[in-house]
This record gives sequence, C-alpha cells and structure tokens, in this order.
Amino acid sequence: MIGVGEAEARITAAFATLPAETVALDDALGRTLAEGAIARHLQPPTPVSMMDGYAIIAGDQGARKVIGTAPAGHPFGGRVNRGEAVRIFTGAPVPDGADAVIMQEKVTVTGDTISFGDVTAGRAIRAAGMDFRAGDILARGGQRLTARDLALLAADDQGQVSVRRRPVIAFAATGDELSRAGEPRKPGGIVASSAYGLKAMLAAWGAEPKDLGILPDTQKAIAGIAAAAAGADMIITLGGASVGDHDIVQSALGDDFTLDFWKIAMRPGKPLIFGRLGKTPFMGLPGNPVSTLVTALLFVRPAIEKMLGRENPNHMRAALLSGALGANDERQDYLRASLEWREGQFWATALPAQDSSMLRLFAQADCLIVRRPGAPALRHGEAVDILTLE
Repeated sequence: MIGVGEAEARITAAFATLPAETVALDDALGRTLAEGAIARHLQPPTPVSMMDGYAIIAGDQGARKVIGTAPAGHPFGGRVNRGEAVRIFTGAPVPDGADAVIMQEKVTVTGDTISFGDVTAGRAIRAAGMDFRAGDILARGGQRLTARDLALLAADDQGQVSVRRRPVIAFAATGDELSRAGEPRKPGGIVASSAYGLKAMLAAWGAEPKDLGILPDTQKAIAGIAAAAAGADMIITLGGASVGDHDIVQSALGDDFTLDFWKIAMRPGKPLIFGRLGKTPFMGLPGNPVSTLVTALLFVRPAIEKMLGRENPNHMRAALLSGALGANDERQDYLRASLEWREGQFWATALPAQDSSMLRLFAQADCLIVRRPGAPALRHGEAVDILTLE
C-alpha cells in the first residue's frame, strides 16, 4: 500500500492542463479561465450621476436656471455654465462643465429655476473609471467563473472568454447486482447509487461526465470499456477493485492496461486501482458508496483541477474537535463529521457511525475529519484538519 499523499501526487502527475477554447459569456458560468481577463474600458466610461437631481457647478451662488434634461441613455449635449443647471437622472452622464449633482429632495423649484444650499465639488458623481480602468485585472487565469464574474466581464463589454476545455470523464458502475434508480431491482440487488453521486460531483467540479452505464461482472463487458470511452480524458470504474472472486476489473482490462498502483493506506477507500488503459489514465474506485465518493473527492477532484489549470485549490481547513477520538492505526482515516460555528471557531463532531456503505450519514456530513496514520488520541477542543465536501 502507498500513502494518500503519494497516491495523489502520482495521479495528478498523469494529467496535463487541457487546451483553451473560446465560449460566449452566456455559456461561461462555472468554466475555468485559461488566462487572465484584462479590462479594455473605463467603467463607468464617463462621470455619471448617482441619483436623480440637478447637475450644477459647485460653489456657484444664487438661483440656477434649468437649461435641459439628461435621462439615462440620453446625454445632455450642451455645457453647464455658472448660474445654470441640468435636470439629471441616475446613471446619466454628467454634462460638460458640471462638477456636482444635488439630489432633487434638496432643491426648491420655482418655475424654470432652482435654489439650494452649499454643495461641494464631486458630490453624487461616480467618477469615470471608478469601478475599473483599462488594464486592470478583472479575473485571473485558473479562476472558476461565478455569476458575479460574468456580470463584471459583461460590464467591460467582453462577450466571449477563453476557458479551459472541460475534461471528458467516462465512468461505469460494475456489478451483476446493480440497477438504475426507478428500475425493477434484481433479486438480492441494489441501486447503483454511487454512480449518481459521482456523475454529479464530476459536473460540479467542471468536468463533462460520460455515463457508460452498468457493466455486468464479465470479462467481455469490462474489456469493452476502452472502446466505449474513446476520446475521454479519464476512465473510471466503480466497484470490482478488491480481491474477491468477482472483483475482475484488473484482469479484464487485459494487456492494454498498465498498473501504476493498487491499494492506498486509507479508510474508507483502500482498494483503489490507478494506471493507464492504453494512453488514457484509468482509475478503479472501490464499490462501497461512501468509499467511492470519498476517493473521488481525494483523487478525481485534484486530477480535474490539474486538467483545468485551477489556481491553488485548497480544500483543507482547520477546526476544533467536539468530543474525543481514540488513537488512529496505520491507515489515514476520513471521518464523516458535522460542522458548527460557535465561540468564533469551527467545531467538528465525528458522526456516530462510519461504515462505508452508509450514505445517509455521508449526505448529512458537512466535512471529513482527517486522521493521519498513527495519530494519537484527541481530547475535546484539540485542533483537527477537515476536508470540505463542496
């Protein structure tokens, strides 16, 4: 067996950053920028009014004659001189000559003139470039685009962005006992629940899942996965990675499969296969649902992040232990735990059962408490490392 750190390093080393492609901004949510997005314009492009009111020259004394209006989208074409004002509305460009806006509630209107108290220059005006200027970095390469990022890039009139191609990840559940949710179950059978979880994880992490379905426990069915997964950047099987009579994944892949390693000193998820099927990285995840999803978090997610060129992903956090834990053995342990914020700290509480078949508790968990091999017993309030699940 090898350690978790070595396994992750060997897996991520097998992948390269994928090439870039250009997509419309409308289609860029959740995509990863291939290069930094640099501002091309001033925002706002000219000084604009922060409110409905009157554009004036600050310090000018006496009543002002209103010489025109400036609604948003219809700038006033002339110039404001001393003794003059322009009726202006929120977001409209401030007319030439004006250097302040007085809100309409502070103004006394008499016919076509207005009067008000003292006003300082710059009042209620958003300066040109107040948000950003040409050359500013709006988003960095390796950054995953959020809705807020898209709004920012749209404000700079960037209708397209350069993003990393989504990695295509083909996966198949293996086992005669498995069926799809909603289908009749086989005698003694179960639903291939982990396949649904893995598919959702792959999509959430920025990959393009390619579901190859459920493969029976036959050499022929499993051997056909290479052809079914043609063009994928990674191939994953769920189940059949252990040493039982029906765990046949390694042998079924044949001479085209080159093994890198098998078995990791961890719990849950010890029987994990990694190698290459032809030229394509291959990962055989264990079949117990929690083992499948925990190993996906630990090893599939970093591989996807490597392919997408993600910027310094870090899913580890610090917390304090609520309760106590005994000493750990020689395997790195990942305990499903709840997380609570109190007393200015995150507190993690290990859930009462940790069996790798229990999806309900995994679904309820907020994080995984990470126990290093040989870690000593811990008391309430001691520091622990936690791995985030989202």
